Amino acid sequence: VADWLPHDLLIKLDRCLMAHGVEGRTPLIDPQVAAAAFRLPDVLKVRDGRGKYLLRRWVEQHAPAARPFAPKQGFTVPIGNWIAAEGARLGTLVASDEAIAAIAHPDRVRALFVDAASSRARHAAWTLLFYALWHRAHVRAVPVDGDVFEVLGSAG
Repeated sequence: VADWLPHDLLIKLDRCLMAHGVEGRTPLIDPQVAAAAFRLPDVLKVRDGRGKYLLRRWVEQHAPAARPFAPKQGFTVPIGNWIAAEGARLGTLVASDEAIAAIAHPDRVRALFVDAASSRARHAAWTLLFYALWHRAHVRAVPVDGDVFEVLGSAG
């Protein structure tokens, strides 16, 4: 662990942040902060199954908009909106892909893409789109670099 943090995790963090021009701080790994945290009674570290209790209480008092006790929320990508915005065009391309045509009815595939705003169709459309791209890249060994419309519209 002593080697893993500075030589792996912190390097990855730094590279990710620097790639996007973002400055990052990791104050909780400072040796003095860690030593102070170890001296705290357990009741201030964990309460009701939540760690960093004292820190969360401080944030709650000084920056309540941060909602430090709120449940974690995953980051979701609005794929349904992206696909639905170009559903008719994208659906036609995916439906005509040979890998998709071998496993699904083209009319139903096109309909899924047109209806991609609904959660059920969104997931199915996303899966078919990436299966078509994966099949091109890994089964047919066709490059999939560039715009998805160009890739799916090209012979290969």
